[in-house]
Formats: sequence, structure tokens, C-alpha cells
Amino acid sequence: MGRYYHGDIEGKFMFAVQPSDAGERFGASECQNYIEYFVDKEDSYETLTSELKKIEESGALERVDKMLKENENMFNDLTMKKSKVSAHDMREFADYEMGKQMKDYFDSGEDYLSFSAEM
Repeated sequence: MGRYYHGDIEGKFMFAVQPSDAGERFGASECQNYIEYFVDKEDSYETLTSELKKIEESGALERVDKMLKENENMFNDLTMKKSKVSAHDMREFADYEMGKQMKDYFDSGEDYLSFSAEM
């Protein structure tokens, strides 16, 4: 069970960590029931790359990666506490995955991206 997003990019929202509106962080615009997103590279690429850079510089990716490697890709409140990984770190990690997909899609030569997210 879980919530997915699909369209030009696809994935699964990280359970109990990442909300369905995560795409808005990277310049996407919401529609209805499913959240329908449309992203124009010209309008959003600078925001997208800036947000990815902020996440990279936060140290969250390294902390979460280390925790996941040490715990065979599993985590819970105890492993997070032991690894000094916050809920915010987990959100950053999950959002980074989505933002990176968006950037990679644009870097492949596309100018527009659309996807639907389950609410």
C-alpha cells in the first residue's frame, strides 16, 4: 500500500514521510483529486536546481544514506534516533528523489513535464 505519482516521471511517495504535494516545492502546480502537476522547464528549472542544491548542502542525504546502509534499507523511530536522522531529513531525502527525477527528465531535452500524484 502507498501513494504513487505517475506521468512523465514515476515513483512512490515515501510512506509516512512525504506528502502528495511534494512536487510544489520544485515549481509544479496542483490540479484536483489526484494532484495533477505540470512543470514548465523555462519557469521552474532554476527553482528546481536551487532546491536540489539546498538539500544536497543540508547533509540530510548523507545521514539518511548512512542510516539505510547500516540497517539494510530499513528504518524506524529507533534507528532514526540512533543515527541522528530527523523526520525533516527523511522528507529531504524523499523530496530529493522526486526533484532529481524532474531534473533528469528536463536534462534529457524535455521542456515540459506532467505527472499525477495520489492524494
